[in-house]
Amino acid sequence: MTWLLRILRSMLGQMVLLSMVFIIGGMYVLTAGPLSDLSGTGPADPRIAGLSALNGVMADAVRRGGDPTQLAARIDGNPLIQQARQRNAGFQYFAMSGPVRVGTAGPRYLDRSGVAAMIAARRAAPGPGICVRWQRTFRRAQGIDHVGFNDCGRPFYHELRGVVAPAEVAQPNAVAAYVGRVWSYGGEFVLAAAGVLLICIAILLFHIVRIQRIARLVGPSEAEPRARPLSERGLPSELLPLVRAINRMITDGSVDERRRRFFLSAAAHEMRTPLTVLRTRLEMLDDSEDRTKLIADVRRLSTLVNDLLTLTRIGERPPLLVPLRLFGACRRAVEGMDPVAMRQGVTLRIQGRGEAEILGDASLIETAVTNLLGNAIAVTPPGGVVVLSVTSSGALTVRDQGPGIAPERVPEIFEPFLRLSDRHSGYGLGLAIVRAVVDLHDADIEVDAAVGGGTRFTIRFAALPKQ
Repeated sequence: MTWLLRILRSMLGQMVLLSMVFIIGGMYVLTAGPLSDLSGTGPADPRIAGLSALNGVMADAVRRGGDPTQLAARIDGNPLIQQARQRNAGFQYFAMSGPVRVGTAGPRYLDRSGVAAMIAARRAAPGPGICVRWQRTFRRAQGIDHVGFNDCGRPFYHELRGVVAPAEVAQPNAVAAYVGRVWSYGGEFVLAAAGVLLICIAILLFHIVRIQRIARLVGPSEAEPRARPLSERGLPSELLPLVRAINRMITDGSVDERRRRFFLSAAAHEMRTPLTVLRTRLEMLDDSEDRTKLIADVRRLSTLVNDLLTLTRIGERPPLLVPLRLFGACRRAVEGMDPVAMRQGVTLRIQGRGEAEILGDASLIETAVTNLLGNAIAVTPPGGVVVLSVTSSGALTVRDQGPGIAPERVPEIFEPFLRLSDRHSGYGLGLAIVRAVVDLHDADIEVDAAVGGGTRFTIRFAALPKQ
C-alpha cells in the first residue's frame, strides 16, 4: 500500500498509471472488442445474417416513427422485407413506435416477454428514468423469431417471425469485417484518448501552478524581505528533494545572516567607545599637523561605525510607520547638513511645498535624506549648489552639480562599500542605507542625469489622501 501511495503522489507515477489504463483500453478497443464481436457474428446458422439485417430495418423504421400509414409503407417498401416475404411463407412482423402499431399480425411476445409490463411501469414512474434496450431470438419449428425493444422516453418495439430461408445479404470478408468493427469502435477510442489527454493536461497544469508558486516564494520580496521555508505539504514526490534543499538553503542563509548582523552590531558597538576615548585624547594634545590628521582619521572611523550600526538596525527592526509631513523631515535633514555644506563651500537649498503627507518612519527618512545630501555635497565643487525638492505627490529629489554617474554603473551604486571615486572620503555605505530605507517604506528610487550636469536622485513615497 505504501508503494501505491508513493506512485499516486508522483507526477511520473500518475502519468504511468494513466498511460497503462489508456493502453489496456486501447488494446481492447482495437483488438479484443472487434474480435469478440466478430466471433459472435459468425454463427453456424446462415439465417442469423439475414435476420440481423431485417432487425436493423425494423429498428430504423420504428425509430423514425410516423402515423400508421407511413410506418407500414416504410416497412413494406423495404427490399429486405419484400425478399423475406417471398422466401418465407410464414413471415410476419409487428412494429410499435410509441402509440402507433402496425404489422401483418398481432404481437406474440409483447406480453409474454414482459415488455408491456415494463412499458407500463416506466410510464407510471416519476421522472425520465434510464434507457432500456433489450432483444431476444426465439427458435421454433416454424422458423426463427426475433424481438427488439428500446425505450429512452418513447417505447420502440418490433417482432419478426417465421424466418426459415435466409435473405441474401452480402457478407464482408474477415479483414473488411475487422476494419469495419475497428472503425465503429473508433469514436469510443477517440473519446477515451481525449479524456486521458485532458486528465494529463490537468495534472501538469496543477503541478505547474504549484511550481510557479514555489518559485515566487523562494526569494525574498519587497513585502517580505526575508525568505521563509516552503511548505512540503501535498507536494509531488519529484519536487520534495528540491523544496527540502531550498529550505536548507533558506535556513542556512538565515543563520548566516543573523551571525553577520550580530557580528557587525557587536563590533560596531565595541568600537564606538574606544574611538570616542581616542578622539578625546587626541583633541587634548597640542596643535600639530599629525594631530589634525589623526583626528580626521578617527572621525572617519566613527562615521563608519555609525553607518554600520544604522544599516544593521534598519534590517533588524520593523519601521515605525506613522503619518508625517515629508517636507518637515527633509527640512530637518537640510538644517543638520547645512554646516557641512558651508565648510565645503556649497550652497544647500530646499524647495517645494509642505502639504505632502506620507506614512513613514521620520528618523529613517531623515537618515536617508542626510546620506543623499552628504553624497551630493561631497561631489559638488566649491561654489556649487545642491537642491532638495519636495512635491505635493510625496516625491523628493536631491540634485547635485558633480561629475555625474555613468549609466552602466547606476545599478551597482547601492551596493555596500562601493566607491565610484577615490577622491571622496567615506566607505560607500550611504547609498546602501538609502536603499534599505526606501525598501522598508515600499518606495521607489530613480537615478538619472540632472539638467545642466550632475546627478538627480528621486525617491517616490505613496502620499496619503488629503482629508
